[in-house]
Amino acid sequence: MKKFVFALTVLAIVPSLFLSSCKKTIDCPGLPEQMEGYFPSVSELKFSNGLGDTLVLPVQEYERDVPRTLSNNPLSVGGTGMKPFCYERLKASSSMYIPVYWFFELGVSEDEKTTTISLSITEEFVSNNYFETQVSETPSSLGDYKVFGDTLNIVSIPVSNPKFTEAQIVYGQGLVKLHDVVNNCDWTRVW
Repeated sequence: MKKFVFALTVLAIVPSLFLSSCKKTIDCPGLPEQMEGYFPSVSELKFSNGLGDTLVLPVQEYERDVPRTLSNNPLSVGGTGMKPFCYERLKASSSMYIPVYWFFELGVSEDEKTTTISLSITEEFVSNNYFETQVSETPSSLGDYKVFGDTLNIVSIPVSNPKFTEAQIVYGQGLVKLHDVVNNCDWTRVW
């Protein structure tokens, strides 16, 4: 019986030592807090056009993924043993269509050496609007958190029924302007 228990113990320890020696770990520098300067950190974004109309985008959900250290343990991800990766994102959004669903996302991928800003505004049954820009730099590789500069102007990616074709993001203020092609006006953020 003692030999049997000893054999089971050896059979359990040897594979785990082998698998742990295959494990690779990388350190994720993560997203510097200063990057939040591109990000809306308010309870709502309120815009006005030249006609006195208002557009309110409520911030009902706020998410932050913070992967600091990730590994490719062969027993994880279905045992694939894929190489480790590092991705972090910030996301603010509304929770449903009332009357508009929107999200603003800032993501950094250390593995791909990219930083991305995405913005989507959808008015149910009316219009879909999607903006995205990406630079081949990360705050850690660039040595600076202003990877998009002080003012970022983004043109929308063609989708069905667009209403907004341009967006402006200013560091320290977040989303400040939307160009509306349906009403031929600019929506400017008011505080």
